[in-house]
Amino acid sequence: AFPAGAHVTYETGRREAPAHQQVWVLGGRIEVTVGDQQHNLEEGDCLAFALDRPTAFRNRTRKTARYVVVIVS
Repeated sequence: AFPAGAHVTYETGRREAPAHQQVWVLGGRIEVTVGDQQHNLEEGDCLAFALDRPTAFRNRTRKTARYVVVIVS
């Protein structure tokens, strides 16, 4: 669960072994920023991206969001 108002950042950069992440929103809304690109995800949305840039997750709502993250290298 991702609490209302929560904000998490990861200072991810290029890696020797490439890694990819997929975020699937099960409920609520989550804003995902990858590098300088912002994605507003709602229930049922899925976003896949390479873990080669700083990444941030934010829940700007007043409700808890639920999501699944899968990382593959």
